[in-house]
Amino acid sequence: MLCRNSDVIVFLVSYFAPTSDKQICPTLLYPSRITQLFHRAMDQFPQELISQICSHLSAEDLRNTYYVSAKFRKAAEEQAGRYRTHIYKITKENKQCFIDRYSGFRLRYLEHVQFDTYFPDLDVNDGNGCREGSDEQREKDKTFTEQIQNLFTTLKTVEEHAGERNRGKYRLTIYSPSHGCSGDSCLHREHAHWRTHLLEPETLPDLMSVGSLEINNDHSSAKLDYRILIDLVTRFPNLENLECHTGKDEWTPSYRDAPAKLFIWEYDGPRRDTRHGFGNAITPTNIPKSLQRVELNWFCREVMMEADCIHHWKAMPNLVSPASKDPFSTSLRILSYHLQEITLRAQVDETLFWPEDSSTPTWPHLQRVFIMFHMVSPSGAWYFEGPRGEGRGSTGYELDESSYPPLEPTEEDEYLDDEVVCGGRSFEDRYNFWFRISPNDNVLGPFLASFAKAAANMPDLRQAILWSPLRWDVDCGEDDEGESFDYFEPPKKFYPEYLAWGLAYYVPGVGSAFATNPGETKCKARQIWWKVGEWRPNPEIHSLFQQIGRQEHGEALKEYWDDDEFGQGLVSRDYFEYWTPEE
Repeated sequence: MLCRNSDVIVFLVSYFAPTSDKQICPTLLYPSRITQLFHRAMDQFPQELISQICSHLSAEDLRNTYYVSAKFRKAAEEQAGRYRTHIYKITKENKQCFIDRYSGFRLRYLEHVQFDTYFPDLDVNDGNGCREGSDEQREKDKTFTEQIQNLFTTLKTVEEHAGERNRGKYRLTIYSPSHGCSGDSCLHREHAHWRTHLLEPETLPDLMSVGSLEINNDHSSAKLDYRILIDLVTRFPNLENLECHTGKDEWTPSYRDAPAKLFIWEYDGPRRDTRHGFGNAITPTNIPKSLQRVELNWFCREVMMEADCIHHWKAMPNLVSPASKDPFSTSLRILSYHLQEITLRAQVDETLFWPEDSSTPTWPHLQRVFIMFHMVSPSGAWYFEGPRGEGRGSTGYELDESSYPPLEPTEEDEYLDDEVVCGGRSFEDRYNFWFRISPNDNVLGPFLASFAKAAANMPDLRQAILWSPLRWDVDCGEDDEGESFDYFEPPKKFYPEYLAWGLAYYVPGVGSAFATNPGETKCKARQIWWKVGEWRPNPEIHSLFQQIGRQEHGEALKEYWDDDEFGQGLVSRDYFEYWTPEE
């Protein structure tokens, strides 16, 4: 127990202690002998008592006591974690101030470091027109790389000055740059067509104090190479949490008329290449073993608005070829092996869950799996079809040289620029036609089977959510298109532009996944909620789902097919977005 005069002791410690890193002591106004006697008395206190004293101090007083004695230094370091509240945005102007402030004991107070990247304005003139040339790409790569190198150098300097005993544990957020052009640019310049790369990432120093990393691309028109995420992760040996919010401008809206159709937001070639590059970046050995939680969001709010509004008769690119299965999905699976929780919003295939070679993986620690998948698979095939099988045979088209943006302006660019100048943006009329609300068993079936097999190999699994956003509107297309769906009568409480298809699994005793038809709050059996409309899995797939958690929790299983509010109809997305938030 702390003595009854602890308030007095706390006052004395904070008063007699130095008040800055330079140890300028106000007690110089008093006889130095008093100060010496006080410090000597403090050295006689048991370490336990000193630790209790320090537990009562404010952050500033705790910092001051650090210089009283070795015992107080040890106690102050132990208590510093309570005050991890400092947030610091590093800029070119305040970099040295950051180094001076946190190169020592204060590093333990640091909770969040933020860093904005930027591109210098690049003049758009008649020479490069509305296209991004090779020189401009190289300059962007170089500029971005230099900024990341400077950031790492700054953070490493602070770490080295603070020393091993004062190692911090903070969150690092890196914001993506704008794509950097100025002047009278055309609509081509509103969207970056080439990816920005991090050059020579292996030269970056390891940072021991980074416990969480976030890459935020929500409000940037630049497009970062996907593998930057992994190249950074490998430099943080103690990383526990990883977040990524990106994907902007990757889905060109479906426009009705030219010239809007010709203003492509992203070409298929660079998009495929960055997914394959991500696949090449991950190996089972280069991911920190400390990583526990991952949230990767390639469909943040602004992205999903466009990825949702695609014409359901339109052919989609094959982003997998020349590989047989999606390297991007495969790498995400490798990333997940040692996690405790994964939240994912992405365009993925069945190798996200199960290896192509049919080997049997395990996820020994994974407890929570929340996945939103896009209705188009990476190969360009659709996971969903019309109510009577419309669009079932749609396949992805192969990429060629035309799948990459030109490096120089074309004659067509000049014509389109004139159209924009004369007509403004009035031509940007959306042309959406949505009818795919029923599972395409030929494509979705293997995806579901792989998920079920993987979940059965997660011995610690407590919650799993798998879902896809859907839409229905056949009135906005051509007359003959809409008439072909006159037979379909939507069920009551049908939210045509805000639908979801999905399922949830909970272990016994966890609770209820949904507010409607909630099952049993303290159920002693495993529970599966099927929010899948009138569709039912075939016996083989159904049996695989019934195996999830069976070995760990026994035979008892309850399944729910109807919904209190929507009956056997498709439910609202609100059911699922709680687990996979848009931002």
